[in-house]
Amino acid sequence: MADDRQARLAFIGCGGFATNSIFPQVPRVPEIDLVAVCDIVKEKAERNARNYGARRVYTDMEAMLGEEELDGVFVIGPAPQQYELAPKVLERKIPVYVEKPSANTSTEARELAELAEAKDTWGQVGFMKRFADVYTMAQEIIQRPEFGPVHVVKCKFGQGPYPQLWGIDSAKRAMLIGQLVHVFDLIRFFGGDVVKVQAMFHGVTDTQFAYLVNMAFESGAVGQLDVNSLEAKAAFRDIKEVLEVIGFETHLTCEDKLGLRYQPREDWTKATPHTGRYEHVWRPSWTGTARPQATFGYMAEVQHFARRCLGLVEGGPDLWDGYKALKIGEAVYESAHGGGEVEIVY
Repeated sequence: MADDRQARLAFIGCGGFATNSIFPQVPRVPEIDLVAVCDIVKEKAERNARNYGARRVYTDMEAMLGEEELDGVFVIGPAPQQYELAPKVLERKIPVYVEKPSANTSTEARELAELAEAKDTWGQVGFMKRFADVYTMAQEIIQRPEFGPVHVVKCKFGQGPYPQLWGIDSAKRAMLIGQLVHVFDLIRFFGGDVVKVQAMFHGVTDTQFAYLVNMAFESGAVGQLDVNSLEAKAAFRDIKEVLEVIGFETHLTCEDKLGLRYQPREDWTKATPHTGRYEHVWRPSWTGTARPQATFGYMAEVQHFARRCLGLVEGGPDLWDGYKALKIGEAVYESAHGGGEVEIVY
C-alpha cells in the first residue's frame, strides 16, 4: 500500500530565489502540504500563496509558527537573514530548510547546527548539487566495488564577475562564501572531509579573480580546485563546472551537470583492444533538459526535505555539512592570502 502522507510545511521568505527555484518544486512533490507562507511584504506572500496553493498568508513569522501545526519550515533569504530567523524555527523543535550558505561564517553555521542538536531536531542546507542527476549517478558508480576507493577528486568552476554582498568585506571572500560553498560541499560529497589546503590567489579586478587549491582528504586521497570569476563576462549565465573522480584504474568525469563519462576498469569490448578508451557516456535527452529543475537537483532536494520531515528518509546535506563547507572556504582564503598550508580542524 502506498504511503500517501504529506508533510505540513511552510515558507518564511518569498523573495526572488525562493520564488524562482524552490516554490516551483512544491506542486511536483506529492509529499508536501503547503500550509502557509510568510513574508514581511504581504503582496509577495499573497502572490506565492495564490500561485503555489498555500492556504494561509502571514507577515509575522512568530504568529505563523505559533498558530500553525508544522512538520518543517523553509527559511530562505540572504545568509545573514537565515542565521537570524532559522533559530526561531529550531527553538520550537521544528526542522528547518535553509539555502546555502546557512550563514556568513563557519562559527555562525556551527551555532545553528548545535542549536538543532540541542533542540533534538535538524536542518537541511540547500546543496542541490548532491541531488542533481549527474552527481546522483556518479555517487552510485563510485560506490560499486569495481570502482574501489576514491584517490583523487578534482573540480573546476568558472563564471563571470562576482559581486561583494551580504556585508562581506570583499568579493574575493564573498565568492568563497556565497557561491563556492557549493563546490566545497560537492568535493566533500565525493572525497570526504578535507583536512588540509594550500591555495594560491590571482586577482585581476575587485570582482574578477582566481583561486587554485591543492587539498588533502582525511581518507588520504588528494584533490585540486580551479575556481574563478574570470572565465566569462556574463556573471551567472556562463558557468563552467567539471568534476573528476579517480579511483584505481578507473575514473569518471561530470561536465556542466549535463554529461557523465565513466571508464570502468575492464574494457566492455575486446574487439579492438589497441584503440581504447572504452567509456560509458550519459547525456540527457531533450525531454530530460526540458525539466531542468529536476535534472539539476532542485526538485529532489525539496522532496528529500519533505520525506525526511515524514521520517521516510534519513541523512542528506544538514547544518553540519553547511558548517564544514564554510570551514573549507575560510581555510582557502587564509591559505591564499598569506597563510601557506592550512590544516582544517572541525
